Amino acid sequence: MPNNVINEIVLHGAKLDDVRQHLFNKDGRMSFEVLLPLPLNFWAGSVGQEHEKAFPGTHLNSAREVWGTKWDAYGEPTAEETEAGVVIQFQSAWNHPRGWVCALFNTLMCDMTASWLSEGGWAGHVEKYVVKDKWGEIRWIDEEIADGSPEHRRLHKLLWGVEEFAEDEADDE
Repeated sequence: MPNNVINEIVLHGAKLDDVRQHLFNKDGRMSFEVLLPLPLNFWAGSVGQEHEKAFPGTHLNSAREVWGTKWDAYGEPTAEETEAGVVIQFQSAWNHPRGWVCALFNTLMCDMTASWLSEGGWAGHVEKYVVKDKWGEIRWIDEEIADGSPEHRRLHKLLWGVEEFAEDEADDE
């Protein structure tokens, strides 16, 4: 079972009608494959050594390399328009899908903030994608979120439904 990662991406100043085509497949489900399809000549089913030997590649390996995570978005993904822009929330397996987020940034060319937290105990992060900084350059800024900080508690609540876990009383005995 993978560590689940909660992801929240804010597309600053964007409108949902303008970005919907890059987020949702023909069935209306959010999918990384809309922007970054996996190779058609790679094995798409369960993977064993025989598949890895027989085919040029597998979707599992391709997803990890291209999207940055092994599965598509899950956990009831949402995208809604707010005053700040479009806010996207979803879960991913093991890692933040940085490859897909980068593709979204390069496609939309709008400032973005990607916040994420893993249930596996890794620190949370806030990543900022900036179209033009004060020098006119494209920038990526990665900041680790301190445990217990307001942003850490907010992401923890998105992932688990509570801001933090109560101390286990059995540990105190």
